[in-house]
Amino acid sequence: MRIAVLGPGAVGSYLACMMGRRDHAVTVLARGERAAAIRAHGIRMQRKDGEALQVRPAVAEGPEGLGAPDVAFICVKAYSVPALVPALAALSRAGSEIVFVQNGIPWWYLAEPAGDGGSALDPGGAIAAAVAADRVIGCVTYVNVRNAGPGLADHAGDDTFALGRPDGRLDAALERIVAAMVDAGIAARAGDQIRRDIWVKLWGNLAFNPISALTGATMDKIIAEPDTRPLVMAMMREAQALAAAGGIAFPLTIDQRLEVASRAGAFKTSMLQDLEAGRQLEIDAIIGAVSEYGRRVGVPTPSVDIVLGLVRQKARELGLAG
Repeated sequence: MRIAVLGPGAVGSYLACMMGRRDHAVTVLARGERAAAIRAHGIRMQRKDGEALQVRPAVAEGPEGLGAPDVAFICVKAYSVPALVPALAALSRAGSEIVFVQNGIPWWYLAEPAGDGGSALDPGGAIAAAVAADRVIGCVTYVNVRNAGPGLADHAGDDTFALGRPDGRLDAALERIVAAMVDAGIAARAGDQIRRDIWVKLWGNLAFNPISALTGATMDKIIAEPDTRPLVMAMMREAQALAAAGGIAFPLTIDQRLEVASRAGAFKTSMLQDLEAGRQLEIDAIIGAVSEYGRRVGVPTPSVDIVLGLVRQKARELGLAG
């Protein structure tokens, strides 16, 4: 297959390495120091099992260099997707399938008919206008991989990727992509419930991430401490009601979900890691979109709204609001 990876950071490097080792034609979209490093040394990744991988993908610095891949994996954070509109439009015109590998609620979940004002994740509806709806594939991943520098990644565990069309249809193109991923050693699956998969992962993260950024606490403390656990549970109950409004039921109770999360131990959430590294915080996709969706469907989210306001203020004070 011809594969494009837009955003060869941690997850993007993982996908480029895993798919590239099966001799698929991989092109990455990168600029500056990252593009120079990948051209010079390729992408290198240390696997959790000790295997060292190195691939040498083609490097494109603009949409014109991507060509017409069979599939493009979009691996940038949600706040960077609007900047990719020219590339997304070119890929859509070329007939590429476009897989959005995102944290939280993706832009397409809040998309409304053309002509509206878009959402916080898609200002002005520019992404929706650029991408043909029938080319969109949602993706949720639990892969644990760390960006170790330009063109470098460390894989710590898990290889799970769940892919699905927003409308739930299963088709040959989707099945082909998943089959190629499985052949490359990725634990990928295609399904008709990608919206449920999004909510299941987001269910705890919408609380863990912002509370960790506000307090500096690791996930085990956020779950166990009597000062924060009630807030976590209140936010999760609101998310449960929101999901139910869309016909989605969770396979676990809140207590069971917290028990699973607590096994991660003294784990720093992605938002806390970004804060400590001085990077922009991914607020809108992880919690802001939950509040926005609640307003759209008429489900109140008071706890979510309060924490959203606090973490936005925190980001502004630290210069990490984007």
